[in-house]
Amino acid sequence: MSTKRPFFVIIPGASQNPAHYGYLSHLLQLAGYPVFSALLPSVGAAGKVTADDDAKYIRDSMLIPVLDHEEHDVIIVMHSYSSVPGSAAAKGLGKMQRGDKKTGVIGQIYLSALLPKGGDGKDIVGAFGGQYPPHIRPDLPANLLRCDDRIPPLYHDAPAELADAVAVSAMAQGMTSFTSPCPRATWDSDEYKGRVAFIRTLNDAAIPLPVQQMMLDATSVEWIVKDIESSHSPQISQPEKLTNILLGMAKVFEAL
Repeated sequence: MSTKRPFFVIIPGASQNPAHYGYLSHLLQLAGYPVFSALLPSVGAAGKVTADDDAKYIRDSMLIPVLDHEEHDVIIVMHSYSSVPGSAAAKGLGKMQRGDKKTGVIGQIYLSALLPKGGDGKDIVGAFGGQYPPHIRPDLPANLLRCDDRIPPLYHDAPAELADAVAVSAMAQGMTSFTSPCPRATWDSDEYKGRVAFIRTLNDAAIPLPVQQMMLDATSVEWIVKDIESSHSPQISQPEKLTNILLGMAKVFEAL
């Protein structure tokens, strides 16, 4: 029954919007799982929107409404950048930490996601060597991060017409979200022990597989790890396969 199942709360990556996860959301709902997503404040933001601002928005406007108002458990799906604010937003929302509350975050799923521990004053750029990846161009006067050719790093394995449409609908990312301190992550906290999963995108040109594995190894955390033969954006190029992986993980988290 969908009335008893947890919500998948999908947090879009940098420059992405909920429409990029629309078909994935549809497939999850066809399987009986409710889905919620929303645009992060930092997407398209020329103002000084920090990673912590994104985290507060995720907690107050995406997680708490589902947990407390709709009274459903939550499985968070975080893609790329969104793991930085998304993981922090989940602090204290595990079921054991919620006291007499009936609902909680029962799982965190990281999709080719960044894994800085945070809480040490470092920003995303500093945490990963002080340089932006080759596909990102900082536009300092506009305070935006731009990707001039979005298809090769993000959507290279999607059908051409789909890739074109998705690339056009991606937006510049607010630079401050990458240059402000990373909030403290929760993937290594006791409240989510055994409840964190990472999906490795094996043909990823934006965050190559060796980088994904390096980040995982650096956490010293026991992850549930799944692989998908895709680019950085399997929600676009491999939505059916990604759906099956997410549904399998949901069953694991629901059984704990």
